[in-house]
Amino acid sequence: MTENVPAPLPAGIRPWTVGDIPDVRRIGWETWKATYGRFIPEEDLRAYHDEHYSTEALTRNFHRASTRGCMALLRGKPVGYMIMSFDEKAGRCHVASIYVLPECQGYGLGTMLMEEAFRAAREAKYDRVWLGVMSENSPTIAWYHSLGFSFVEEAPFTMGKTTVRHFIGFRLLTQGTPPPGSPPDLNDDMTTGS
Repeated sequence: MTENVPAPLPAGIRPWTVGDIPDVRRIGWETWKATYGRFIPEEDLRAYHDEHYSTEALTRNFHRASTRGCMALLRGKPVGYMIMSFDEKAGRCHVASIYVLPECQGYGLGTMLMEEAFRAAREAKYDRVWLGVMSENSPTIAWYHSLGFSFVEEAPFTMGKTTVRHFIGFRLLTQGTPPPGSPPDLNDDMTTGS
């Protein structure tokens, strides 16, 4: 007996272009509402999105030499993105944003985006990739753990009038254990939202 297994959907990633900014805004907003809407009021999400993800702000970010981005495609259409920055002074490579539309998750696009972040960081001679995640976003925290991230810092993150806990962590890009003196993973102390 043969099973009817659907063929894999054509998926991939490519570098972003300035022409992708409307899609970045759309994907970001739709994903934010679905992900953060249960613990951040929509008016606070909108205020933050309009300030930090406006066409003008994204265009400035696109033209920074220290910023790279890529788009995730499903059936040739943009359904996700990742933006990363390279801070030579702080010595950190940081994934600033990574979002895939909720209905397009589960096809490996987020992993493809993160693999691109790891590749770009290695190419730029960084030994780790940093990122942050809201403490209430437990599914994403679990996904980051599955990718090898450890969360070692906590800081407040404010959108509009709402402040939430934000876990900050990294993944080493080299084999072995964290370097001596690295702070312990906050995983055991984290209480994630429902």
